[in-house]
Amino acid sequence: MDDADMARTPWWRPLFQAALALWLIALVAISAAGVGFLFYNLRYAGRIYEGVSIAGIPVGGLERQEALKMLSERLHAEALPPAVLYTADREWLATAQSLGAEFALDEAVAQAWALGRSGVFREDMAVRLRLLWQGYTIMPSVQFDPGKMLLALRGIARQAGHPAQRAQLWVAGLQAHVGRSEAGREVDIAATQAHLEAAYREGLGQSAWGAVPRLGWALPATAAAAAPWPTEPIRVPIIFREITPPLTEVQGAQERVQALLQAPLTLRADLPEIMPDGHLETLTRRWSVDQAVLSEWLTLEHATVGGEGVLQVGVHREAIRAYLAHISEEIARGPREGRFDYDPQTRTLSVLAPGQNGFSLDLDEAARRVAEACFTPQREVVLPITVVPPRVTYADLQAIMPLELISEGESGFAGSTAARLQNIKVATARFHGLAVPPHSAFSFLSHLGLVTTANGYSESWIIYGGRTLLGPGGGVCQVGTTFFRAAFWGGYPILERSPHAYRVSWYEPPVGLDAAVFQPSVDVKFENDTPTPILILTEVNEAASKLYFRFYGKRPGRRVTIEGPIVENPVKAPDPVYEEDPFLAPGQRVQVESAHDGADVTVYRIIEENGRVVARERFFSRYRPWPARYRVGPQAAPASGSP
Repeated sequence: MDDADMARTPWWRPLFQAALALWLIALVAISAAGVGFLFYNLRYAGRIYEGVSIAGIPVGGLERQEALKMLSERLHAEALPPAVLYTADREWLATAQSLGAEFALDEAVAQAWALGRSGVFREDMAVRLRLLWQGYTIMPSVQFDPGKMLLALRGIARQAGHPAQRAQLWVAGLQAHVGRSEAGREVDIAATQAHLEAAYREGLGQSAWGAVPRLGWALPATAAAAAPWPTEPIRVPIIFREITPPLTEVQGAQERVQALLQAPLTLRADLPEIMPDGHLETLTRRWSVDQAVLSEWLTLEHATVGGEGVLQVGVHREAIRAYLAHISEEIARGPREGRFDYDPQTRTLSVLAPGQNGFSLDLDEAARRVAEACFTPQREVVLPITVVPPRVTYADLQAIMPLELISEGESGFAGSTAARLQNIKVATARFHGLAVPPHSAFSFLSHLGLVTTANGYSESWIIYGGRTLLGPGGGVCQVGTTFFRAAFWGGYPILERSPHAYRVSWYEPPVGLDAAVFQPSVDVKFENDTPTPILILTEVNEAASKLYFRFYGKRPGRRVTIEGPIVENPVKAPDPVYEEDPFLAPGQRVQVESAHDGADVTVYRIIEENGRVVARERFFSRYRPWPARYRVGPQAAPASGSP
């Protein structure tokens, strides 16, 4: 190019060409950097970024599970330095394993994975570049197994600590002797454990960036790495908790011992008993606690004198309570209901069997009273007795005299065998003279007692399992039915009643007002829903073959009538049933059951008060058809020589 051409070329062209070249170079560099960045991200998408190490072991380029597996194989508790636990005059060496130490590798790998992955692009790029340039070492924390550490520290505590010695008290004759107390100490295991964990954290160092640039690429992950922590034992002081007895002297020991042992202690219980005529008479029982027993109760206890805490001679409340527990067993008994008779002609109330108060001892209050009396001149203690009277007393019935006939239940037992009559009389006697408390339920079975031959019952025909069989107590249902009828006609709420399986002639008329009873589950119950007691009186009139239950007390002012009986769905009795009885003579036949037609029977009880109907109650009975049953003797043996 000659001078003329140069003169025609613009002056800025060389500059443009140079800038274009630089722009192309930069574009190539950026493209290369982008490609490198993409390659780096793809290479470490599922791996820890390069430049990260854990406890001096490179883990860059490893997946998390690979890093965890490698670290688990190479970092063991054996690599940790031991601990020296010391006091002012003694030391104990404990290995890291015995203390239950182990590296928190899961936590360390999680930290390594998080480096360069905060989610903020600019920050992550800076961290990744710094990792490549300087590197970052993570120091895993050390965890301790609580059980192993506690076991190790307790072993040291038994040697390093000693218990406090409390002042001791003993009695020889009437003299009190007190030994002095001595302070003690025990290892504060929680505080020592905290110091131990802190000492290991400090001794192993902290996670940090590399101080100098890395030379070349990282060491392979399998390369050996020396432990980056000291191998000298880590010293940890044992923390103690002082145990100082609050007091070292016992004030007035001699005087209090003499006050306690001056004389025996008398315990008195006043027990109000019900006499046969119904009045109360207080009977007194006494127990003597001699000095030998009193001396066993001695102990040292804390007290406040002049606003300051002191130790003084006292008595052991639990020992007193244990002593009183035996007396409580002698005193304790439940109440027993009395039985009464009433003559409506003379309006005279008499006691058939006096009731009995129940007694119990308030142990806590008794122990408090005895403890207070031990050091006083008063040597008699009145024991706190809780009296539980019978639910109905002679005075309760006297308060509503004259007694009025409230209701009557009646049934006939004509044709009963001697055994059945015996059972009726025995069962009826269980209820004569009983009193039903106000606003309470009354159960027939709970007052009947066990129906056994030992209790006076004879074997007679009973209905059991759909059969009529011989058994103790046949005829008890007659008593239950009559009892039910007295409650029925009194208008009292019937809580439980079950009809018989089939109709029984003794309980009719009327049909549908019978009640079956059978231990332990078939019961008759009613509720006395009035505010006054009911006196139950019974009568077995053998001449008229009649049984009566009569309720006496204060009439509740209600009138009871019935609608029915309504008999529906009659079913004829089946054909007779004959059963062979080897105890009968050949050809002999005995009828043990009569035939009964089945039917559904409904009775409505109408209760009126002040001329207004207040209740219309349905009583339903379903009676099964029942065949006549006969027991027959075995067939006669054929005559000798007959064909």
